[in-house]
Amino acid sequence: MSLKHKFLIIFFIFIFSFIMGSTSIYAQNTIYFNGENISGNISTVSVKGELLVKATDLAEMLNADLKWQPALKLLEMEADDVKIKLMANSSYIQIKNDAIRTKAGLQLIDNQAYLPLAKAIEAFGYLLEYQRDNEELYIFQPETTISNVSWQEDGNQLQIKMDEITPYRILHSDDGKELTVEIDKAEIDEEFSDNISNNNYYLKVVNVPDKALLRLIIRSRNSIPFKIDGGVYEKEDALILSFLPQLKKIYIDEDNTFAVEATGKIPEADIEYLSDVRKMIIDIPSIVIGEYELDIEKNSFIKDVSVRQHNLDPVVLRIEVETLGNKPLQPIIDPQKQKNNVLSFKEGEKTIIRDLAYNSGQLSFKSTAHIDPEAFLLSQPPRLVVNLFNAQRGDNILDEINVDDSQIEKIRTARFDEKTVRLVADLKELTGYQISEKQEEGYYSYIISLQNKFSKVSTEDTADFKNLNIALTGSTDYEVKKFTHPHRIVIDVKNAYNNLDELDMPANGGLIKEIRSSNYELEGEKVTRLVFELDKYFSHTIKKSDDGRLINIALAKSADAAPDEPMLIAAPKNNLIIIDAGHGGFDPGAIGYTGLQEKEPNLAIAKKLAEILDNKGQKALLTRNRDKFISLQKRVSTANEADAELFVSIHANSINNNTAGGVETYYNGNNNNSRLFAEKIHDKLSRSLGIIDRGIKKDNFYVIKYTKMPSVLIETAFLSNPREEKLLRSPEFHSKAAALIADGIIDYLRENGGR
Repeated sequence: MSLKHKFLIIFFIFIFSFIMGSTSIYAQNTIYFNGENISGNISTVSVKGELLVKATDLAEMLNADLKWQPALKLLEMEADDVKIKLMANSSYIQIKNDAIRTKAGLQLIDNQAYLPLAKAIEAFGYLLEYQRDNEELYIFQPETTISNVSWQEDGNQLQIKMDEITPYRILHSDDGKELTVEIDKAEIDEEFSDNISNNNYYLKVVNVPDKALLRLIIRSRNSIPFKIDGGVYEKEDALILSFLPQLKKIYIDEDNTFAVEATGKIPEADIEYLSDVRKMIIDIPSIVIGEYELDIEKNSFIKDVSVRQHNLDPVVLRIEVETLGNKPLQPIIDPQKQKNNVLSFKEGEKTIIRDLAYNSGQLSFKSTAHIDPEAFLLSQPPRLVVNLFNAQRGDNILDEINVDDSQIEKIRTARFDEKTVRLVADLKELTGYQISEKQEEGYYSYIISLQNKFSKVSTEDTADFKNLNIALTGSTDYEVKKFTHPHRIVIDVKNAYNNLDELDMPANGGLIKEIRSSNYELEGEKVTRLVFELDKYFSHTIKKSDDGRLINIALAKSADAAPDEPMLIAAPKNNLIIIDAGHGGFDPGAIGYTGLQEKEPNLAIAKKLAEILDNKGQKALLTRNRDKFISLQKRVSTANEADAELFVSIHANSINNNTAGGVETYYNGNNNNSRLFAEKIHDKLSRSLGIIDRGIKKDNFYVIKYTKMPSVLIETAFLSNPREEKLLRSPEFHSKAAALIADGIIDYLRENGGR
């Protein structure tokens, strides 16, 4: 064979291979248009890895006008004021005034024009989702249009304006500096406006064509103060992302006032003065550092200021102020003069202390100006010392006050140094204390409350009752609660020192199965809990005597006993209980250490809980019973429209710290019974779930803020903790958590009897 013939054979083999490799006459994709399978109605080919559709089929599908100019081999297609142009042997597609490059361009196959399906369909405003695993292509019309993204409420809320809310999910980066909002079946308005990018934040809009979604990527120089649970709210035409306020400015104004300004409301700060009075530490909760301005030049009383993010769980901003003089800076607390986003300080005014008094464990006095008492305990002999800076003694301040009390022997006052008045309470034994302040009639009133102690716990039997007697050293604020499974009488005493292990406790037996105690904190107040676990329970009544120092609880020994004021326990009713499995569908929620998505254990626990409640004769309704997206608005409306009795939302927690763990129960104060409902459930979880007890907390999560019935949100465990993520994968843990939540629900219903 000649060299020429060999060359021709090789050339034809190459051309044939190229054609076969570049064009597949039968494309394997299944194509759906607005939910309908149209694969059999259109002709498609694959060229250079790009899916092409016959032009006449696409024109019919879109009801478009089609024009072909043979001389130029130019194709024009027009629909809804959108025109595209393609020319054979060119890889470009012209859309209005833009030219977009494609892989294959316009192809003429068997005298028919084929054009790139994805680029053409997108030009006409459609969205595509390509599921490669099963080679399915979905073509949608957009269901919502994003018109603008803007800051609201002075930079603490981000509003994403859209026609209507479609499924969405929010993702937080590991470093906390990037927030991604993914919105399904969404497009950007032609007149879209970015009103959030500034010197700290930057917005990037990304259209993900093969997933039919839009990404709004928000990047910050600092950690973005956002909580996925509780930080998202829905309106009819907008998503609202609530951020924690940021530090904005630290400055000294023209009135010589030292001020700390944030982008939103500043919560009550914890202020500490170091003993040399030249340094002040300000700890502000729920504020993040942000980009702030520091302007303290040319002043006579502040030497230096340093700022740092002291904590992220919970969020605490710390400001340390070093002063030049000996006068401490004191906060300005006049609400008439103070903005809620500004914390202001003046150099300490000289004040006059007057009207020192003592009554039932409370030491009180008045001051002509705000002060911050420095208090501490000394042990030998036991005494409480209170230093009042920049103060002078005025009317009704005696050198010594003798007290006939179980806690105090006497109170002494003296000038400690040139600037300080010192109060000393001689104690009979060491105890804790709390200091409170309020403004009234031109004065600042201060109360130093000594913590009560338990002086005696005893029982006394009559024919029909067993009386529980709890005696304290002073009057106290307390609550008596009844829990079931097992039956327990619980006494929560505020501002009391737990010395119960030092007392002789009544013997177990009869109605009393066990007596125990514990300590916890509720909404910033320290509480001592005394628990009487009972063998049987019929009813009880409560009496308070001896100026509030003695609590008497009469336990009925039988159902026939009739106390004067019985506490009747109603039988359970078949009231509807809404069980809400957080997240779902396109919204995975938090993602665990090894990839477990929060929506999965949420649903598993919720379904198990519904099953248990059904077996107990209760009616339960799941907001979702499968992996499906349900908006927060829909979850709330489901509960409210059904006039449900109770609402329980199941979640799993996650933070950047992978050592944090435990169970939390949240409630909202909009319904008076929500806190009691939370206590019933959390009592079970904290005692028996087997992980750390992180307590009962109050918050404004959307689903418990807007539901009308008693509502709780439970963070069962931490996905960010590897050990707890493993638990959240376990069906045994799902069953255990569900059973404990069910016990708490039944407890609540038995004691409240529904509505």
